[in-house]
Amino acid sequence: MTIMEPEKGKKDDVVEEKIDAHEEPESVSDGSAGSDTEDGNPDNDDMFAGDNLMKDTEVVPEGIDITPEDKIRFIDSLVGNSRYTRDYSMFGGKVKLTLRSLTSDEVNALSAWSIKAGSSDSAGLMAGRYRKYMAAAQVAMMNGVEMPPLDEPLFETIGKDGKTVSEPGWVKRCDYWDGMSVGLFESVMKCIKDFDGRYSVLCKKAEDANFWDPDTH
Repeated sequence: MTIMEPEKGKKDDVVEEKIDAHEEPESVSDGSAGSDTEDGNPDNDDMFAGDNLMKDTEVVPEGIDITPEDKIRFIDSLVGNSRYTRDYSMFGGKVKLTLRSLTSDEVNALSAWSIKAGSSDSAGLMAGRYRKYMAAAQVAMMNGVEMPPLDEPLFETIGKDGKTVSEPGWVKRCDYWDGMSVGLFESVMKCIKDFDGRYSVLCKKAEDANFWDPDTH
């Protein structure tokens, strides 16, 4: 994995992560994007950090190598109250992504609507839907096409009659991922898995003074 210096003057803190184009994407099935395994349950690899936000647990992927540059950019995003971002390049540079961190409200909104919309679904179907929610929320740019943060309102709203329920403003955006090929969608999920794991490590080390020492790796 290669770390690229961000452009000067860019608002968000960006690091580039290159994914081996010859590496097989994880959890690829014959169904549509975000589909489950034959038994209706998602593969274990699907339940990565983003999915587990619903259960207040985190899964940190192995092999996460936090560099001094990662630490600096993370701190800069906190001090500037901006989103932490990272660039990913896949398939020899043919597909490029920029991923972003989420706000606390966005995390809560994704979890709340996933539970609401999937109240009658199996755990597998709920996890598949939540993966598309994560893609809609975290992909900031794909091959030069900007994808803004989640649309307001983040949560469902109740009409003046006290009965009519309107879905969150961002839900329809998830339809974009339904038409994506399984191979590409799973590759995007792999990048999100790396991003979430890396961000989780940085957050967990907040009170570790030795970790933030510029002379340590």
